[in-house]
Amino acid sequence: MIGSRTRHSLAQFLEIQEPAVSIVMLSKYGVQHLALSRGHLLFELLNIVRDLDDRTLMLVLAEIVATQGDLQIRVSPKYRFKERWHDLTQCMLLDGYAVQNAKLIQIDPSIEDASPLEDDLVVALQNSGVPRATEIVAKIADSAHAFRTLPPDYNAALVNARVALETLAADVAADVAAALVPAPGYNPAKWGEVLTFLRNSGEITQEEERGLAGVFGFLSPGAHRPVGIPEDQMTRLGRSFALNMCWFLLKNHLGQK
Repeated sequence: MIGSRTRHSLAQFLEIQEPAVSIVMLSKYGVQHLALSRGHLLFELLNIVRDLDDRTLMLVLAEIVATQGDLQIRVSPKYRFKERWHDLTQCMLLDGYAVQNAKLIQIDPSIEDASPLEDDLVVALQNSGVPRATEIVAKIADSAHAFRTLPPDYNAALVNARVALETLAADVAADVAAALVPAPGYNPAKWGEVLTFLRNSGEITQEEERGLAGVFGFLSPGAHRPVGIPEDQMTRLGRSFALNMCWFLLKNHLGQK
């Protein structure tokens, strides 16, 4: 469903509207006892949006998408709307929802009833004890930031996702190697050697090695160029592959310890 980043972006988007607009829109979908003040508007909106259930949140987002023209004319200067609208739509796209013909379209059928993978992955990394967890989380955030810039830097979005995957794989391999005597000989800076070591050590199967190698290749510069698929959706797909493989590596390793 909708992740934490999109909820924050929605609060920022609503903050540029008059409080009455947000009050009416949110109460229209059952949010009660709203009182918004100019002095603390963004903070109050964030508290409201963070607590919305998924169904209500989707209804609010769908109305915003359907009426963005009306919402735009209420904002001056116009660049404020343009910037906040771009950020919101890119955040929604990262969650698997695209804006098409004034409608919010789900582009990944698998996400409807699933919790946001990125949110879960970041929490799992922070609690994992992986040596470079902080750096990995930062690269995941850098990937999202590049996706959301105006204009978006889709190559950087994939490069940062690839670095996060590569770093996590190297940390997992180092942890496995530390328990082996004699110490195995492989180059931790070479992706192919890291994967081969993980397979030879029994950490992953040959099929899993192929899957990791395939995703890494997909994330390489130029490999994601779309054919009949918009570049933003192709990039989102590649980034999703990387995060899923990070999730697999982390949970697989923790499960074997």
